[in-house]
Amino acid sequence: MIGAQVDQRVLSDIMADKYPKIMAHFAQFKIDLSLITFNWFLTLYVDNTNIDVILSFWDSFLYEGDKVLFRYALAIFRIHHDMLLTTRDGIEVYNFCRAIGDSDMSTPENIKRIAFGELNPFPMERVSKRREFHYKKVVGELNHLNELRAQYNTHKRSSAIDYDSD
Repeated sequence: MIGAQVDQRVLSDIMADKYPKIMAHFAQFKIDLSLITFNWFLTLYVDNTNIDVILSFWDSFLYEGDKVLFRYALAIFRIHHDMLLTTRDGIEVYNFCRAIGDSDMSTPENIKRIAFGELNPFPMERVSKRREFHYKKVVGELNHLNELRAQYNTHKRSSAIDYDSD
């Protein structure tokens, strides 16, 4: 699951570059983008879009590879940019995003026009560099958590031994 965490951070970086108003709006309500998009990536959009979009996505995904994950997410947010900015709290944002793929505006034609038109160029080299950067951070964070877990377990065992010896 490290790769999934890395890709969510990469998407967040790209969103901040491409759609800073959306990201600022999310920050205002303390919205974690990955809570919205993690499932999109994990299920290859099956869970949040209609069958026409799914088939369009898979066709593009099988032809172009995993950068299509990012292209479609960015296109979906671009299509709903103005409507997202009208949401008034975090719950409204999450509810809106839960149904975002069922919107009349989320057609395969709209998504593909933006994903492969407006978002060009979309160099995979940029995605790869961000993946490498975030991979190192995620692995470092996981190693730190493992160290803390080991310290906690050691402390817990020594406390149990001390308690038993009393």
